[in-house]
Amino acid sequence: MNDAAAAIRDQPLIAIDVVPMSFTAAGGLRVATARRAYAPYAGEQALPGVLLDGTEILADGARRALRAKTGVGPTAVRHLAQVGAFDGPDRDPRSAAISIAFLAVIDPAADSDATWHDVGSLPLGLPFDHDRIVDAALERARVLLWSDLPFTRALLGDPFTTADAARLRIALTGTTPDPGNLNRTLRTNTALARVDATASAGPRGGRPPAAWTWQD
Repeated sequence: MNDAAAAIRDQPLIAIDVVPMSFTAAGGLRVATARRAYAPYAGEQALPGVLLDGTEILADGARRALRAKTGVGPTAVRHLAQVGAFDGPDRDPRSAAISIAFLAVIDPAADSDATWHDVGSLPLGLPFDHDRIVDAALERARVLLWSDLPFTRALLGDPFTTADAARLRIALTGTTPDPGNLNRTLRTNTALARVDATASAGPRGGRPPAAWTWQD
């Protein structure tokens, strides 16, 4: 291909789309969307996304998308994990675009303009191919849980209880872990230390839930 042909050759745009995620014992596992301000799909809920700037690295584009579309600043982003690339001639009605998708674990206490949804009742029919991206991000989270300790720590927080770990597993996979196996997994994980949880005993007394903290 000569230089003139290369100059006029259509190149797809590079977009960055982010799946914000958070977890608390009270609120469960949640995923966020943001209301689109401009066409196409103005007024509809979608994943926060931007077009990548020419000199911008992918992770910085993801942080910019969160800041610009949801108001979540970089200090509230506990962890970023790349989900994958999504393409197709019809995914964006404006122009051919390839999306690099990220999963972002957000501090549950962070202020934001996002709309948070329980992972079990996510809205269907999101614009572009955002349904497909959300599904891929949840599958990525299932793979990363406990195989990637920074990601797991970002979701569970510090400290957390065995019950919290079980709730997160159920929310992500739909399966209830065996209590004995889960306790054994936590007890033998060298990244964790048992915490004295005496103060967290319930109003009826009895044994308090086992609690854990992450060792630096």
